[in-house]
Amino acid sequence: MYNLFESQHVVAEQLTSSSEKFNFLSSVLRSLFQVAAVTALEIIREQTPDAVDNAAFGTFAKRFNQPSDGLPVEILDIATTVIRSYVSRTYHVGWFECDPVYGNTLAAEVLAWVTFRNRKPAHGVLSNADAEEWAPKLSALIRRSLACFRDTLPCVAEVNILKTNIASSELTLKTPMLHAGLPVVILGVDNRKGVWKLRGQPLSWDKSDEFVVDLPKGSVFEELGGNFPNKFNIIELEFEGTRHSVFSNVPVRQTSTFEGRNKELSNLTEWINEPFESKFCLIFGDGGIGKTTLALEFLNRILESSEVLTARPPSVISYYSAKMTRWTDQGVIHLHGISDAMEDCIRELLFCLYPVLSKDYYQLTGLALVDRVATEFTQQGFKRDDILLVLDNTETLATSQAEVDDFSALLKQIGRRLGRVLITSRRREFVAFEPLQISALSDEECASLMRRLAVEYNATAIKQAGEATLRRAANQLANKPLLIDTLVKYLARSPAGINEAIEQVFRKTNDQLLEFLYDDAWLRINELQRDVFLALVSAAVPLDNLCVADACALVEIQHIEFQKALDETYFATVTNYGDRYDLQIVELAGRFFQKQLQRRSDEDRSRIKGFAHKIDAQAARRHRVDQTYRQDRVAEAFRSQYAKAAKIATEQGDLKAAEDNFQLALAEEPMNAALHDRFAWFLLNRCQRPEDARELAEQAVKLDSHNADAALTLALCWYRIGELIRGDNEIDAARKKGKSQSICLLRMAIARYHTVKKLPYGKNAAELLKESAFCVAQAIKSMDSGDRFFAKNMREARKYEGLVLELQYKIKSREIMTDNATP
Repeated sequence: MYNLFESQHVVAEQLTSSSEKFNFLSSVLRSLFQVAAVTALEIIREQTPDAVDNAAFGTFAKRFNQPSDGLPVEILDIATTVIRSYVSRTYHVGWFECDPVYGNTLAAEVLAWVTFRNRKPAHGVLSNADAEEWAPKLSALIRRSLACFRDTLPCVAEVNILKTNIASSELTLKTPMLHAGLPVVILGVDNRKGVWKLRGQPLSWDKSDEFVVDLPKGSVFEELGGNFPNKFNIIELEFEGTRHSVFSNVPVRQTSTFEGRNKELSNLTEWINEPFESKFCLIFGDGGIGKTTLALEFLNRILESSEVLTARPPSVISYYSAKMTRWTDQGVIHLHGISDAMEDCIRELLFCLYPVLSKDYYQLTGLALVDRVATEFTQQGFKRDDILLVLDNTETLATSQAEVDDFSALLKQIGRRLGRVLITSRRREFVAFEPLQISALSDEECASLMRRLAVEYNATAIKQAGEATLRRAANQLANKPLLIDTLVKYLARSPAGINEAIEQVFRKTNDQLLEFLYDDAWLRINELQRDVFLALVSAAVPLDNLCVADACALVEIQHIEFQKALDETYFATVTNYGDRYDLQIVELAGRFFQKQLQRRSDEDRSRIKGFAHKIDAQAARRHRVDQTYRQDRVAEAFRSQYAKAAKIATEQGDLKAAEDNFQLALAEEPMNAALHDRFAWFLLNRCQRPEDARELAEQAVKLDSHNADAALTLALCWYRIGELIRGDNEIDAARKKGKSQSICLLRMAIARYHTVKKLPYGKNAAELLKESAFCVAQAIKSMDSGDRFFAKNMREARKYEGLVLELQYKIKSREIMTDNATP
């Protein structure tokens, strides 16, 4: 790729206009640094221990959903230290080192460019004088960067296949950084219901059309970005020239074909920009009219900075879809009454501060809970206008007049004490809301929507219809987007004409219509997809992407193949959060599935019910393990306000602020062993300071002699320092305190591998590699397939199994060459 970037650099230099040269040089630099950053992530994923890279780089992987020019610089700053520690000491020489010609480091030079780019081209005015000044600077910066990255920039092995060599190892990149034979500029990496897609443009001055490609299974974004199972993500927005952090659990858009609603979007923008006195906004209208779709479109526009705001965006946006069940390790708990459900919504907000909630939050109810949560956020520095609660489908929460009154009273307290509230409902709630009634789409909007959906679903009848026919069909369907979408999907699967399809719709009652649609869709999906649906509807647990993945594994069908059936049917409602989703089988569809199940043989029904029991058991085990892991290792450490601030700063990548807050937290809780362990982990993995981390880990072990996590952290510190024997002693202690034998053996193997890699021809290299190979093999044999981290640990073990064999072969080849050269 070095030659490809050089050729594009030449193209840029031949442009005569300073502004044109500046713009294309910026694109060349953007692509070059993205390639360097992604290559670094791939190297870290493949050649460094998971204990280091996953936690450190998961945040960066997530931020590629909307990459800024500063993101690759942040990645290279941290990745360079990690790769130099574990893989190659000569990685990117010149990044941190001062150049005698330029008088500064490459990292400082690039940071100056990013600062200028954010100030003028992105958010200000780029004058002709600026372009003339910076065009030669960018040209020199590209030459300097190419020189720094030359040894690790991927080489084109085959058509669009990239490989890089580092520390005598060849690595094939899984991320497609070439398109049509040209380097790529990444526009975004998105996860839609578990399928990872990359949007980009080829680096070309003449023509650069946007493209979308599916990322291969196990891509660096999937593996690194999936290591933060927190309910809330941190999103960085630009507001008035500064960065603004937003904690959000908002699902992604429900549709890519959003049509109309300009007036409603404008009203929502006006409401969010108003002073805090306007606490409530209500989106209400009939079912299927598009209330949730509108709310999610608006919220996602805010999070993408595509909605122009004059007021500072909320710092916390908490989305809650009204439901009357909660899943615990005792099974499904049905919430009784409006109070329980609303309190669950308030507790949901707390997950942006805590990984797991302590029991006292579940003991508080009503106004006491509201006051406690409000106090927590005030202590964290949040004001009421920093918080936006979104409550979806609230008509399910209150049915009787008494429940409606209770609901209104609690909402008033939430608005008075916590923050602003945006609600969607089929009824006009009796609270002092800013009302926003959603009416049907106009005839023109419906026709446009039908044409866009026809292109997406390939509905020939719609494509061939005239404007008058489409408007008449829309009127017959009450101009409701849901019914329009239903009609277009049906026509895409059926040879029927528009009028015939609408007649079918109007001949049937609501239940008959849905059964008609279900029966049609049921006949069009394959047997394995049907088995997954039957297993899911037979399960007792609330369904999410992990339950669906379990069902697919049991039925032996690929997850992505089942999702195609899910997208093409009306069997379930999906709340998509990007890297995860919740699934709710429509009630009538559930009854339809039960009928289908009863038609199966006794043996088949028993098999499906066996699948359902396994799905329930795996979900219960996941919940228990997750709660225990978070409660023991995380929640105990982050009790104080300073500790919580340190956790937030770490997730945001602000390492200095995180370390300062850790120090303050230790001063406040000097006897908290879990806090010492987490601080040690931070210094070891994020700051690459094993000596400092060791001191804290030793203190954690002294404070709590039964803490297996602290013993493991201390072992990793000794390994990083190069003290294998001391590390082994602590690993053995961690095993006796409760750590699994497989993870202990795996860490011993990894430590030996990296020790040999630093001195490949040392006296004990061959023996240490033999020990490493033995430990990896034993770790693989002793792994428990029921462990929550089984897949992750097995992937790590298989990786090092290959790396050890490769290093053994290289050392042996060197010895053979030496022997042959000896007379």
